Amino acid sequence: MNRKIVANIVIALLASISVILVINSAFKEKASLSDLLSREILELIILGLVLNTICIFIDGFKLRILLISLREKIRYIDALESCIIYSFFSAITPSSMGGQPFQIYFLTKKGIRSETATNIIIFRTFEYLLIVLGIDIYALIFVLPYLPQWTVGKTMLISGFASSLLSTFLTWLAMVRPDLFKYIIANLKRIRRLESFIGRWEEKAYIWIDNLKLSFYELWKNKRIILIDFSLMLVLILMYSYLLFLPVVGLTGLKINFLTFFSIQILLSSLASYIPTPGASGGIEALFYTFFKATALSSKSLLLGITIYRITTYYSIILLGIPIVFRNRNLLIRGRGER
Repeated sequence: MNRKIVANIVIALLASISVILVINSAFKEKASLSDLLSREILELIILGLVLNTICIFIDGFKLRILLISLREKIRYIDALESCIIYSFFSAITPSSMGGQPFQIYFLTKKGIRSETATNIIIFRTFEYLLIVLGIDIYALIFVLPYLPQWTVGKTMLISGFASSLLSTFLTWLAMVRPDLFKYIIANLKRIRRLESFIGRWEEKAYIWIDNLKLSFYELWKNKRIILIDFSLMLVLILMYSYLLFLPVVGLTGLKINFLTFFSIQILLSSLASYIPTPGASGGIEALFYTFFKATALSSKSLLLGITIYRITTYYSIILLGIPIVFRNRNLLIRGRGER
């Protein structure tokens, strides 16, 4: 496997584990490895892994029906692997930025037109961000006003909403006005040092942008597929939130209903996505712990709950992604494979 990928994996794991250890060091009663190996914790981990596996299979199905709706042929196993590769590279790249480019690259190597792959990934990102924004707005109206006095936690939630709003707008702009990319290219060409470089591929880039625009238009015409995909995306977001809710509330006795917990988690996750560590590792653990510690009955149990969540949704993805990336190394690393 490429050394840079291995280095990113190590950094991601160290960042996440280090924050957990730092938080744990502040406890009078330490959380230990034996706690993670207790029957109750293992049952929660196994249940979380099962739910996360179901999420991955649903995600692969979502991707395949979108591609088929645009008359692209792809095997379900390839769609599934592309989703795992997306999650894997999101987990090991700063601010989770590597997932989408690698998924697009993988899909093109599997014979999907690059403009179609880009269209699908941008659409899926917009779909996710739009749902998250709706949840954030709900939280600001119906959750935040009923929380205790303004705290660091509430300030973090507001910051999360601002980042969610900006991300949704920029993604929407890329979908409805892909011609803006032409404007950007034309302005960059005015820079003398870039003129000859851009001139080599400018015409092909304009043709590609036109094809991307047509692909967007074709996808949006299929309202039935969009509705199905949107509904499944909402199900996935709810399931991923439940993967944190289950161990945290189950272990700490936190008095909070799922809808309120779900809204707060989504706001925090919006903010955490900008933390410049691989997969926001360390940052997510710290954010969740900082916000919920005031109401949790046991700090140790809270940390164990967050650790279970990271095992089932983060560490497991890295472990699952390693053999998938290795199996597709000719496509991803050396750039050779099916077309």
